[in-house]
Formats: sequence, structure tokens, C-alpha cells
Amino acid sequence: MADLKASGPDVLRLYDYKELPIGAVAIGIDPFGRKTGLWRYHRPEMVEKIPPCQEGCPLGNWIQPLIREIANENFEEAWDILKLENPFSGVCGRVCSHLCDEACNRKELGGSISIKGLERFLADHFWDKPSHPVQPQKAQKKEIAVLGSGPAGMACAYFLALMGYGVTVFESKKSLGGIPRIGIPDYRLPKKILEKEIKDILSMGVEARTGCHVGKDISIGEILKFDGVFLSTGAHVEQPLGIPGENLNGVFRGWDFLQKCNLKQIPPLGKKILVIGGGNVAMDVARSLIRLGHQPIIIYRRTRQEMPAFFEEVEEAMEEGTEFHFLLAPVAIHRRKKKGLRLECSRMKLRGMDESGRPMPVPAKGPHRYFEADQVIIATGERADLSYLPEEFKRQNGSVWINPWGQTSVPHVFSGGDMTDTPRTVAHAISSAKRAAIAMDQFFKGNDFIKLTPIQTMREYLGLNNHRVEYIPEIVKPQDLHLAYCKPREIPVSHKLPLDQRQRSFKEVNKRLSSEEVIREAQQCLSCGVCKLCSHCYLFCPDGAVQLSPEGDRYLINYDYCKGCNICQNECPVGAIHVRPEKED
Repeated sequence: MADLKASGPDVLRLYDYKELPIGAVAIGIDPFGRKTGLWRYHRPEMVEKIPPCQEGCPLGNWIQPLIREIANENFEEAWDILKLENPFSGVCGRVCSHLCDEACNRKELGGSISIKGLERFLADHFWDKPSHPVQPQKAQKKEIAVLGSGPAGMACAYFLALMGYGVTVFESKKSLGGIPRIGIPDYRLPKKILEKEIKDILSMGVEARTGCHVGKDISIGEILKFDGVFLSTGAHVEQPLGIPGENLNGVFRGWDFLQKCNLKQIPPLGKKILVIGGGNVAMDVARSLIRLGHQPIIIYRRTRQEMPAFFEEVEEAMEEGTEFHFLLAPVAIHRRKKKGLRLECSRMKLRGMDESGRPMPVPAKGPHRYFEADQVIIATGERADLSYLPEEFKRQNGSVWINPWGQTSVPHVFSGGDMTDTPRTVAHAISSAKRAAIAMDQFFKGNDFIKLTPIQTMREYLGLNNHRVEYIPEIVKPQDLHLAYCKPREIPVSHKLPLDQRQRSFKEVNKRLSSEEVIREAQQCLSCGVCKLCSHCYLFCPDGAVQLSPEGDRYLINYDYCKGCNICQNECPVGAIHVRPEKED
């Protein structure tokens, strides 16, 4: 019997995909002209999607490229990416609530990436390097007045200066900085950090007039003569409780107390002090009192879960010795016969929701509770002082009215920060400033910016996106990732001042990560929706259709040979490959 010989390919020879006699050759197509892409019903495409951290950041930090550069030890590139979007990275690296961390897909897989820690590291690492990430655009002929020098005002000045405008900042206090200067204690934000970042903004040609109070040193009419105006005078008027005794001697207001602490003008205080409120101001007051040797007791009308203060602030206040009492609402403050004050509180319970969507406290049955103390500090919220604004400025809910781009009812005047109806955080203040600066630029150019898609980032507005592949505005969820490739999370070491030192000094509590730690932290980022050149698509493609670009910065698909098997999408760890029907327009 004759020996049989296999008619297929030589198993000892390595072929490329142009030589293998498979597929289309069976229906008579020349194997050297065969394109297996003719079989395709689905078309995989390399894309870039929105990481949840990016979506969660109010001010539009370009987070994923920033983390990628840190992971690759390119600190200077990461710094420029960060500084373009946020002139107060050192401030935000310390006091921001960091909604980006909360949104991180790593949160359920061992813990979020510490984006706050990375931001803090970069700001400290480049302490001696003024950063102008891009050259200011050609000088514009318009002059802008900014009223108020808090994060919103100074950030707006910064973004306008980037776009080439002349900016003058007017500040009623002797020093620039707003609430971060007068209201945030040193243990959270050393003033040298704020001063350095303000100095960087002024170095861009921004002028500042301090000690200039509207209505006294300059009229609002003179301010409104500028080509454009940005109002950012904040919310400094403390809300009264509306109870008997709140004006007694020994009753202080939260912001006023913090300002005196920062100015080293602390009034004489007794040992036991009651603090009314559950926000960050109340926490700052209580933690400052601890450091001054007093015993603070916080009274709050809801439960701990409803406290508007940042979670870590409440945790640290408890660690440091602050006493908390919940579901109690003050009804009166009495003068004691001998010395000190007596706070009378009604018991509360939560029922239904209020207008803000929070559980609503209502009086509960039971006897009133009484607390004796040397002083009482009320820290229950502030409102904006709009008394200096003419009648043509529309008001809404105690704030100045603005449209979605920050424009007031007076067309050339914009507003942002705490005097508008926005969340009262540094990040939201900077975001409002960026949005208003972009809108002002459009306004001066005669464009109808109201119809534009809201732009959160300067990189987009200045045309610096540099998307290497198609951009899809779709937020990446955990189910979009290939979690089998997700390595176990290595939790970063916490760097905090020892508790006993925290309780007796205003030294900064949180310390920065080391270079090695931030690199290791960045390398654990999942890179949601953004290709990280892991090469899985290249390695798993059965047709060799995935190829590295000539620049070496991205993968491309050769559709002549891609059969649409979607293996590349299935194996992509980061969800950066999108598949659509081949004939879809």
C-alpha cells in the first residue's frame, strides 16, 4: 500500500497569515489575494472611554494620563497635566473630598487608588518649580475684574490669564486666599502651600488689589465698567439658629472662631465647649479646640451617616477625642447662675426627606436634654452677602442666579464658588471658575456658548486632547473590565502624625507618600477605558490583525484580516475595545 501524505500545511514550517491555505481559498480565491476580513460581521475598534474617576472629578482633572505618567516615573509630564487643569493642586491634595477616589472602580477590588495622594505628591515634589503648563495665548484686548480671591476667584484669574486676558483681582482682606486662608486650620492646610500657589498665579501677570472693599474703597459701578467681571465673594455671613440666647456673651460663630485661630487672636476660653453643627466647619472648630487644650462636644440634629462633613474629618475628630451627640437640636441657650452657659436641646428623629433629599429631622417625644459648658460655638452654615449687588442681578435661594455656564442676569458678569448655588468645596469652586472663564472667552468672541456642550477641561477647550484613538463618551463600569487580569490591591501605608502629637499641635496631620510609594500606587490603576499597551489584544488575535502603530503609542487593527471574532475585546483588561455591527453607519 502506498504511503499516505498529508495534503495540509507542513507542521514543521512556520507560516504567516498570507500563506496558510484556509478559509477563502476553499471557494476559489487566490490565497495571496485572500482577505479574511471579508468574513467579518462585527467590527472591533480601538477606542478611549471615560474612566469613572474622570467623570467623578468636578474640576475636570485629566486623571488617567496623569496616573500613567506617574506609573512610568515621568513626574514632570504628570505635573504639567495636573497643573493645566488645577492651579491649586497642593490645596486640593490636602482638603479636597476627592470624589474621584469614591468613583474609582478599584474601590470594590481592594480599595480605590489614592488620587488625592498622587496629587499631593506632585504639588510637593515640584515645590520649587513654578509651573505654566502651556504658554498663555495671544494677549486679548479685554480687561477682567475678579471680585474675591478664594479658590474660585484665583482659579478664574488663572484660566483667563492662560487665554491671554488681563485680570485684576479685588480682595477686601489684607491677604489673598479666601476661605482656605482664613477658615482652614494649619493641620489640614499649611498656609505656605496656599501662598505658593497664589504666587504662581500672580506670576502669570495677574494683578491683585488687597484691602479693597466694594462699597468703601471701590464702588460696584466701577467694577462693572470692566469688559468682564467674575463675582466670587463667597459665603461668609453665618446663619442664625433663631433660638433664644444665641447672642449671649460666650456664644461664638464657627467661621469667626476659625479666622481668629488662623490670625492667632484666640479669645479666652474655658475647658468644655459645645459645638453645634455637622459640617466641615464644625469638625475644624472641634479639632482646633482639641489642639488648644479644650474638650469639644459636637451636637448634631441628624445621625452620623447624614453629617455633611467629609467622612475622614469626622473619623479624625473622633480619634482625637471629640465627643459627639446625635439627634439633638438646640432650642435655647441659657446663662447659668454662676458661670458659663447651658444648652437646651430637643430630641429628634428622622422622618421623610427634606427639599435637598436628605432625611428630615423632626422633634421626637421625650424630655429635653441639657448640656453645661463654658462656651458655645455655632457652626451651622453660611450664606452669601449679596447686599452690594444692584437690583438687576437676579437672586435665587439666597445665592446669585447664574445659567449653566456661570453667567448672571447681567450679560458681561459671571459668578462662581460659594456665592452661587453649587456644592461648597474647593473642587467645585475651581470647576465653576473654569466653566465661567471658558464662557467669558466665548462671550467676548461673540459666540453663543449656551448651546455648547459643557466643557470641563482646559485641554479640550485649548485643543490639547491628543486622543490617540476614537473617543467614546461612555463611562467604564467594573463589568466592562476583564477582572481576571486585576492583581490584588496593595494598600498604601498611611502617613499620619501620631495621635499624641496631633492633639497638642497644629502640625499637618497627613504626610505625603514617597516617590516609590506613588509609583507603586499608580501602577495599580486599572486604566479603565484607556489602552495601557498591555499587548493582550496583539497576543490573542488569531489572525495577526492587531498591529502596533508606527509611533509605538497605540494598537491598530488591520481590517483586511480581522474576522470580527471579538477575542481582542474579550481579552482587553481595560474595556478599551468597542465592537459594533460591520454595516453600522
